[in-house]
Amino acid sequence: MVRNCRDVGDNLRKIMNRLIQNDELVNLLYYTDKDPYEQPYLSPEEKRSEVFEKLIKIVPRVGPKETAQSLISLRVIEGTSNENDEFKNLRIGIEVFVPMTQWFIKDENSNLRPFAIMGAIEDSLKGKKVNGLGRLRSRGFSLNFLTEEISCYEMIFEITSYD
Repeated sequence: MVRNCRDVGDNLRKIMNRLIQNDELVNLLYYTDKDPYEQPYLSPEEKRSEVFEKLIKIVPRVGPKETAQSLISLRVIEGTSNENDEFKNLRIGIEVFVPMTQWFIKDENSNLRPFAIMGAIEDSLKGKKVNGLGRLRSRGFSLNFLTEEISCYEMIFEITSYD
């Protein structure tokens, strides 16, 4: 539930934990080769040490040294209260950073890594309830920026939490 702003952090952690449980997404982020689907899944301990707040972040800070692997960052764009205090709407942005050298991956659909990552995020979140939160609704994606080294797409999700 989101009763006030104190609850937002707990809700972001729940979403982050749901994403970390998606082994396909973790492989797409962790492995830099063209065939991340054929690599072994990380153990819970490896996910905690190698992925949590390194490749899947809730602190929306990405530095120049963090471009060797793909990563995603969750951020709250806005939270609005409705007329009654029974529910609050949250808009969450998930930024997907992919080095230009890692765009191509090998899979049966000849997919591109940024879109494979976004598809795995949708599989984890779209239409799902996260431990008492309202249902997550996808509001699409857009290109945030491109440089010579990295691309960044942003996905938008909305949650309506009910009391």
